[in-house]
Amino acid sequence: MPACRLLAVDIDFTLVDDERKVPPENAEALRRAREAGIEVALASGRIVSSLHLYCDEIGWPMPLIACNGAYVLDADGQVLADHRLDSEVVEAVVSECESRGFHVNVYAGDRLSFAERTPMAEKYLQRARRSYYEVLPWPELRTQRANKLIVVDEPQRLETLRGWLVEELPKDKAIVTYSEPEYLEVLCPDCSKATGLAALAKRMGIERQATAAIGDYYNDVEMLAWAGFSAAVENAVPEAKAVADCVVPSYRELGVARFVEMLLKNVGK
Repeated sequence: MPACRLLAVDIDFTLVDDERKVPPENAEALRRAREAGIEVALASGRIVSSLHLYCDEIGWPMPLIACNGAYVLDADGQVLADHRLDSEVVEAVVSECESRGFHVNVYAGDRLSFAERTPMAEKYLQRARRSYYEVLPWPELRTQRANKLIVVDEPQRLETLRGWLVEELPKDKAIVTYSEPEYLEVLCPDCSKATGLAALAKRMGIERQATAAIGDYYNDVEMLAWAGFSAAVENAVPEAKAVADCVVPSYRELGVARFVEMLLKNVGK
């Protein structure tokens, strides 16, 4: 295990508990990491305003890999990466969601927009805990310069839409993945949490082998594979475990704190 200088931490089902709050043990572990000289970044599919909530809970502003790497900020809020979906992709996905009756969130920078405050919108906002949003007409949603799109619905219904998206969207202009069973995301093909971590490492002058990452889901796989040393929590999907260097206890058993302990043992070596 190389000595770590930059640690990227996924949020949902990795860092936080079932109430989507940071357990005190995980927050304390991250504070100890920072005191030992390890920069901590949050890496999530969430929007920036939602990630700021967790910075507040942990105790300091930190770099943010938001929108699954499409929107990346340093600790001072300077934008390091801002990838936008092609306009024809946004129009096609939003139009299909409108015609089929799916709730779709449009992320653009730190702006979250959707057409109606549906039950699925309520579910999302409750989970996000802090997301500033605006309600826009469907025609206006179709013209947004989006970093990503997220369709929120029951897994069985989402699978029917996923088939259409994979078949119809240009492969060189969009990728389709899940960030949670109820969240189907459309992302730029040239970015991921891995590219976000790479952008942070480059800005900070940190080599790849001195980075670390921890996560649980499909949208974490590239980041876990890219980092110099990585962990999947026990509750992670098999694809995440397969590329990670180790598996730590589940999010309910404070896997993040355990991983930080491992990293701290190697600081200074």
